[in-house]
Parts: sequence; C-alpha cells; structure tokens
Amino acid sequence: MQLVIDQADFVRLSSATRGELIRLLGGEVQAVPSSAASAPAKGNFRWRQPHDVPATLLRKLLKGADTVTRERLAIFARNNGRASMKQLLAVTKDKDWHALTPWEGAITRRLRRLVGDDNRIVSLMQWDYEAEVWDAGHSHLLDGVYYVSSATTKALRKELGLD
Repeated sequence: MQLVIDQADFVRLSSATRGELIRLLGGEVQAVPSSAASAPAKGNFRWRQPHDVPATLLRKLLKGADTVTRERLAIFARNNGRASMKQLLAVTKDKDWHALTPWEGAITRRLRRLVGDDNRIVSLMQWDYEAEVWDAGHSHLLDGVYYVSSATTKALRKELGLD
C-alpha cells in the first residue's frame, strides 16, 4: 500500500497529527517550512484578541462559506470591523443572541484548523464588553458589539469587493 500526503495537505494537519503520522510511519520527513503554512508560529497567537486574517487566509476561510456567513462578514467590512449583535441576527431574522453561537463557533473552528491552532487560542472576532446593552434589570442582553482586527477588516473589504 502507498499513502501520499502532499506538503500542502500535511501542513494543514495539527502538529499532534503530523507527529503521530511520522512516529507511526517511522520515516523521516523534511521539516515543513513556516512559509508553507499560512499561519503564524504558535507563539504569535494572542489570547482575547481577534486574529489578523490576511487576504490569502481569508480566501481559504471563505471557501465554501454559505450566504449567511458572507453577509455577516460583510457587516464587519462595511462598519470598520464592528458589527452589532442585532445586525448579525438580522441576517437570519433571529432575535435571540444564542442563535449566533453556532455560527461563531463554526467559523472559529475553521480558522483554528487553517492556522494550526491546537490550543484553541485563535478567534476571528471578539466581544466588546464596554458596548453591551442590557435591560433595566440587567437580566437580558439587548445588544452588543463584536469586532475583528483592522487587518481582517481590510482583507474582508478587499475580498468582498467593498474597496
């Protein structure tokens, strides 16, 4: 039997998976140059800050993305990297902020897989706690703001044809 994994596919695997494959196959594999993986070194991932997504990575992230994802990301692009919870919910006519959780989780997991973040540090977007709007009893969140980095905003504007 012959197993072929080209370099482009190999770098997309998690470091743990790459190590396990090398160990199981018992062969020596040339080091993968960092330029081959379109991700920064693991030490460059930042906690609680949106990840800078350059145009090349954004194209991969958007490959096969549904209309809802593209429309929501366009909101960020049109509003200087910020999108209110209500704006994002309006895309699907949802009212409850919980409806954003699966979407946010899916795009974050995809980004982490693309950049090789095994430690789950990378996030496409963050929540602006200073912009929260609560009801009078502070028991129900009425609105708030998500934001992406300025580099991601620039890439989104270019990719979505807004520049």
